[in-house]
Amino acid sequence: MSEELTKTKLLPVQGKDMDSIMQNLETGVSELFTSERYQEYLKTMSKFHNYSFNNTLLIAMQRPDATLVTGYRNWQSMGRQVKKGEKGITIIAPAPIKRKKEQAVLDQDQKPVIGSDGKPKTEEVEVTLPCFKAITVFDIEQTTGEPIQTLAPEILTAAVEDYDLFLEAIREISTVPIRFDAIDGSANGYYHNLDKEIVVKKDMSQSQTLKTMIHENAHARLHDKEIMESQGIEKDRLTKEVEAESVAYCVCSAFELDTSEYSFPYIAGWSSGKEMKELKASMDVIRKTAGEMIDELTEKIEMMLEQKQKKLVAAVEAAGYRFAKEESNSQHLQFIPDGIHKMQGYLFAKSWNEVERWVETVVEKGDPIQKERVERVLYPERFEQNFEEMMFTRKECRLSIYHLDEKGSGKDQLFVGMEDLQEKGIMVTADQYRCVYSSLYLPNEDMNAIYSIFNDDPPADYKAHSLSVSDVVIMNQNGDMKAFFVDRFGFQELPDFVEERKKILGMESDIQKKDVLEQTSCISFYAAECSEFPVLGEVHHDLSLTEALEAYEKIPAERMNGLKSVGFNLQEGSDYDGMMDLMIAGRSQREILDSIPFYRENKLVQEALKRVEQYIEEKPLNIEKTRPKEEKGEIQKTKSQKRREDMSLCVK
Repeated sequence: MSEELTKTKLLPVQGKDMDSIMQNLETGVSELFTSERYQEYLKTMSKFHNYSFNNTLLIAMQRPDATLVTGYRNWQSMGRQVKKGEKGITIIAPAPIKRKKEQAVLDQDQKPVIGSDGKPKTEEVEVTLPCFKAITVFDIEQTTGEPIQTLAPEILTAAVEDYDLFLEAIREISTVPIRFDAIDGSANGYYHNLDKEIVVKKDMSQSQTLKTMIHENAHARLHDKEIMESQGIEKDRLTKEVEAESVAYCVCSAFELDTSEYSFPYIAGWSSGKEMKELKASMDVIRKTAGEMIDELTEKIEMMLEQKQKKLVAAVEAAGYRFAKEESNSQHLQFIPDGIHKMQGYLFAKSWNEVERWVETVVEKGDPIQKERVERVLYPERFEQNFEEMMFTRKECRLSIYHLDEKGSGKDQLFVGMEDLQEKGIMVTADQYRCVYSSLYLPNEDMNAIYSIFNDDPPADYKAHSLSVSDVVIMNQNGDMKAFFVDRFGFQELPDFVEERKKILGMESDIQKKDVLEQTSCISFYAAECSEFPVLGEVHHDLSLTEALEAYEKIPAERMNGLKSVGFNLQEGSDYDGMMDLMIAGRSQREILDSIPFYRENKLVQEALKRVEQYIEEKPLNIEKTRPKEEKGEIQKTKSQKRREDMSLCVK
């Protein structure tokens, strides 16, 4: 930063003479539009949009780089001290004067009251006369001491770095809808007076898109035909462009968007011939409109950032870390392992954008447990089932924790042991409970381990009370599901709780009902002699899964063109439509299918996988019948096998 900007330029006035100051202002206004100082002034306006035009200009004339100004004593009250030798900035402050004056006494009809002497009565009243005086203020850079809370740097950073957030914020504060479209010619956008909408050119740079949206928002606020007519205002095209472009420059400057491409070569021509009053009026309109947009955007971005940060904290907690809020600030964010998910070391970040990038990496490369939990926080709309429902449909190690509904019939059973309940003749039923937490867990964890975890050091994303007497835990150990009542000493199995919970959720388990669902849904099944190229051999399409498994069994192993398979054909209008194997040569393809989030979360695909795996368990594979022919004493792999092995390597 240049020496000129960091020092206060004293006004060429005698002391604080108001006449001299006002004369300087008149000169300053003239110079403002005949030099390169216009952009400099707009930058100052962006930081002091709540100040009057006169004071903004005075600050720009004396210290253009100022960011926060107040008086000497105000700085002291905030724990800061003006540095020795610093020159103050002169601005104008209201200083109303109270005077006594005689005025006529009026009746209820606002007519003079006549006294006994035949003359109008008068009374002495106190009136306030508007007046101004010059005062001295100092910029924060001219002081030392306690930090001052201003517009958070993080908000400015987010506004620059998070394009989607800033774009959405502009949409939110816009007075009219905004859409993107192809625009012929050189225009980057326009405000349509009849349709009451802003149209922005597609496929521009992020920076240019944001600038254009702000510019056209200014037009919509200031130059709507109906608004101008209602106010009795007429403006020529150049005036409209000066106002909109100046507002856009102020707003962009406030949020540290790149303003290097801005220029105002026409400003001198526009201002020439205009009266001082007219010029000041236009500048005040620019100041007021820019100020409104800056305040609205700041409020909206703050709110959106808060929401985003809460979501990111939840995602990081789902990944196995706790947010160390007390040890963190806007430039140093700290997360510590929750002790459950076997995470190594602390996480440190300089901004929430860094946290966001880390979370995205977890989604791309995290382990299956971590990945699923984070995805569910970030993209809940992608999941057809909640965590509790998934526990009943997946062949994995999952648990769900249930607390008595304190607002329901079971509130009197809270923290009561099984023996006491039995003495009172009270049955533990699933309808008295609500699910408070559901998650994957490690296969080596039993109820004792679960109890210890959810008492001593629960996962960061567990927000309910510690596991206590009267709580219920359902554990799914690869399809074997059991419910346990937490008793005063140990745990009591609840044989009916699982089925009761299924009924509450409306979950179907009958295979015949599933076959009906398959037949009326977007999924069908096939059995093929050659998994890689079904057309090379026997193939059966449009079957139920039961029919596909029967057809698979009937395909002779000795005349195979490849490895025989059972698969599904999905037709629901998505990018994942088409054929995919469920089983090849008696081996489940779960690893490949579950590596793809869409298939991993698709109810029909997962149920089909479960049925196929049951089939494999009940009917062990005869290895000898499914081996390809041997050549030169070695087993020759088919192209299909090699391709699927390569896939397995890619998706892990």
